[in-house]
Amino acid sequence: MPVNTRSKKVAIIGAGPAGLVAARECLREGLEIRVFEKLDKVGGIWQYSEEVEDDLLGQNSCTAVHGSLYASLRTNLPRKLMAFLDFPFEPKKVDSQFVGHKVVLEYLESFVEQFDLYQFVEFNREVKRVSPIGLGRWKVIVDSEETEFDAVMVCNGHFSNPRVAKIEGLENFQGLLMHSHNYRSPERFEGKRVTLLGAAASATDLALEINGVADQVYWCAEKHAQNDIGGDIVRCPSVIRFGENYIELTDNNKITELDAFIFCTGYNFEFPFLEDGIVNVVDNWVHPLYLHMIPIHHPTIAIMGMLYSIIPFPLTELQSRWFAQTVSGKIHQLPALTMEDWFQMHLADLKASGRKQRNFHKMGPEQFSYMNLLARDTGSTPLPDWFEPLSGDVRIQRYENPLGFRNLSYSIGNKTI
Repeated sequence: MPVNTRSKKVAIIGAGPAGLVAARECLREGLEIRVFEKLDKVGGIWQYSEEVEDDLLGQNSCTAVHGSLYASLRTNLPRKLMAFLDFPFEPKKVDSQFVGHKVVLEYLESFVEQFDLYQFVEFNREVKRVSPIGLGRWKVIVDSEETEFDAVMVCNGHFSNPRVAKIEGLENFQGLLMHSHNYRSPERFEGKRVTLLGAAASATDLALEINGVADQVYWCAEKHAQNDIGGDIVRCPSVIRFGENYIELTDNNKITELDAFIFCTGYNFEFPFLEDGIVNVVDNWVHPLYLHMIPIHHPTIAIMGMLYSIIPFPLTELQSRWFAQTVSGKIHQLPALTMEDWFQMHLADLKASGRKQRNFHKMGPEQFSYMNLLARDTGSTPLPDWFEPLSGDVRIQRYENPLGFRNLSYSIGNKTI
């Protein structure tokens, strides 16, 4: 009897970091790939553009913009951690470990060139629909072309659809309303009284930068993820109500005579091309998933890089390797009931921890055991001994020294990086 040696076909949606490393891992497994990228360049979120949306909140825009970079953005992870595990991040003429977005893009472009990936990327191609067609196969519609695939890797990025917290009276505010997605530089805030809402890296960076030109900056959060960031920036609790030119806070105080309010409140997960029923998205919780990436009842599709508070490039590399090996048959997929058991146990742990549903995909320190699990399953080398300690050192300094942590020296054993 003849043996079916047909190479399995994989559709990869997006040519940002996750899509690029997914392409390489699939090729290593002998899979046939097509990478669909709706922009005209690789890099995804790391492609900087000065363009912003007509609705600065990003809720009802006629001119949707994919990128969310601001001009001055530097990574909040050292490049020693950011690099793919087998492709060092060593740019020429760059001394700092915390590099700007242009250097990250150059790194990704060199990755594409090193592994000869351009030939597989189809630019200006937007995926319209992904539908299961039985026996684990998929129908993918790109523009007007319809093609069948054995597997799909969803690498569409998760930093383009701004999440704006629902706060009473928002429609009454007469000042400038903006989401950090549409922030590029501080000039428009010169001499203004500005409030930012959010606890993560973008809120810190924007507060510091705007404080250099504004009359006064207020930084609001349920719980600040950074220590006092210096200057005259006022740290405040969260917001419960807007007025025409003021906000009311959870401690019953008010901030008055405001000119602008910036939401640094993250992004919504969205998969507009996926047929209903593949995953459910409720308050930014995508479920039911096994290992944070595999829809339990559709194990030949994977949603890559959705976790956050992580070190993204190495994590998506290991996710991609794991999934590519399941498609090639090197790793055997578990029965749906086993994956369901894992999902239910993980969900019970999340609920018991008191974590808010919108933060169910936040990982933090758990990421290291997760990455080592994927490494073990794929026969890969575990994370190096220095990886987690270096991450911990940087995390502590980001909190204790938010103004200067990028200018510090960090150590790997007895070696300074």
